[in-house]
Amino acid sequence: MFVKFLKFLMRWFQRLILIAGLIILGIWLFFIGREHNIYLDNKSFGEYKAFEQVNVKINDGEEAELLPRDRDVRKAVGTKFKIYAEVFDEDGKIINTVEREIFPKCSKDIMINLPAFVGGSEKFLMPAPK
Repeated sequence: MFVKFLKFLMRWFQRLILIAGLIILGIWLFFIGREHNIYLDNKSFGEYKAFEQVNVKINDGEEAELLPRDRDVRKAVGTKFKIYAEVFDEDGKIINTVEREIFPKCSKDIMINLPAFVGGSEKFLMPAPK
């Protein structure tokens, strides 16, 4: 009788471990497969002025060219993104280049203010437009 009871407990214990493993796997797949809309914003923000031209790449994807007061959107998948920005002056010469990794939270849409991003501010992430 005692052996039957132990087998019963082991069977339920194995099932509980399997269910917990599947739940953890599902949560992990949710985060690594989540697609984000990343809005790139070249507008003045506080002490940071908009650039004449800035080219931005996200995770070695297609390059976005933004002029003053422009906004563009790119899609990226994953839990972290590498953003590479090149700032140009009026003559078309590169003034500054910045490369950073960002880790978005659970939100699907994020907006990056490029003048603050290049300027080194930690408050470059903005609420996404509606």
